[in-house]
Amino acid sequence: MAATVACICFGASVVATRYVVPQTTPVVLAFMRYVIATVCMFALLRRSAFMPMAARDRVQVALLGVLFFGVFPWSFSASLTHLPSATVALVVATNPLVTLALSALRGTERLSARAITGQLLALAGIVLALPPVTLGTGASEGSGLWIGYAEVATTVLCGAVYNVWSRPMLLKYPSAVVTGYAMVAGTLALAPLALMQGLLTHTRTITTSGWGAVFFLGTLGGAVGFGLWGYALRRSTPSRVAVFLALNPITAIALGVLLLGEPLTPRLVLALVAVLSGIQLATRK
Repeated sequence: MAATVACICFGASVVATRYVVPQTTPVVLAFMRYVIATVCMFALLRRSAFMPMAARDRVQVALLGVLFFGVFPWSFSASLTHLPSATVALVVATNPLVTLALSALRGTERLSARAITGQLLALAGIVLALPPVTLGTGASEGSGLWIGYAEVATTVLCGAVYNVWSRPMLLKYPSAVVTGYAMVAGTLALAPLALMQGLLTHTRTITTSGWGAVFFLGTLGGAVGFGLWGYALRRSTPSRVAVFLALNPITAIALGVLLLGEPLTPRLVLALVAVLSGIQLATRK
């Protein structure tokens, strides 16, 4: 349930991001989102946020935070400047499979035919839901395409590494504390880039409704979503949690139908059935 609610929050965050990002830049928006999320996490934890933690563990959590809350949003945003959004979404959707592979290599869990089939079924649902993927045309786009694929591959790898390597820390310390410290590290890593992209200038161009979207991204899409994600990773294996990421694009598309009046097609219904069936198959004991 925690993974489900977290991914619904992440999917809704896609809609909020689409709304407010024209008023700023992706990196500046990510920085503001995580600043708000970090403040919320530490306000919730209060004194327990500063619980004793071994120096080696602090370093590991900080490095994971830089990857997941720093490099991840930067590489994701950068890839969108070289590749169509549908292509980026499709590549990012392979995160559960990469998580499963890394988890198996690390010895956290064993590969099983049921888990792999469930992952592939959920991925097939995402393929059905997304618009047709275009690989680009023209020789001049070749280098840009490869850069885009390298950036989105970095995004997938950062997410998978966080899913797998954060679990030992989540088993050792409260999930909210680990998430809070990781957010601080990622936010600090994003700060120089956000300042270079005109953080102070862009904050003055955001409208009132835009700030509403920013606060949604920091609260439900940030503190609540990532807090629940850490909670889920603490209580289950990385691949069983990661498969729920298939709900992200489905949630975003469903909200487009409900809020933006986009058509509900049989293809979308079939995609939803495939995603839910894949999740059920991959997570069933």
